[in-house]
Amino acid sequence: MQALETDASSFTGGEGQEPVRVWIENEEGSIARGLVEVLSESGALVRLIDAASVASGDEATVRIAVSRTSPAMGGTARVRWIHPAGETSECELEWTHSGPEREQLACLVVALG
Repeated sequence: MQALETDASSFTGGEGQEPVRVWIENEEGSIARGLVEVLSESGALVRLIDAASVASGDEATVRIAVSRTSPAMGGTARVRWIHPAGETSECELEWTHSGPEREQLACLVVALG
């Protein structure tokens, strides 16, 4: 991850102790759900609740939600790796999108920091 990153696991959204949620959809349409642990302008470290539907190297559509009442932010990413971590798995994403979505991501990283 690059210089500007934030520990999203400690962020509390507008509704108390809400974790930052993520949905990762691969090209076949399978969706993995998880919680963002670290978020940066270059990628994210995610604790997956259900990793069975994504694999290392997958190109994916990603949605990030900081609270239940705010809209999800979208983007695309490559799944760099997935490792089992007890009952869950950890996954690293590398952002591949650009344009306005990339600017929204940069603002989110700053806001969570």
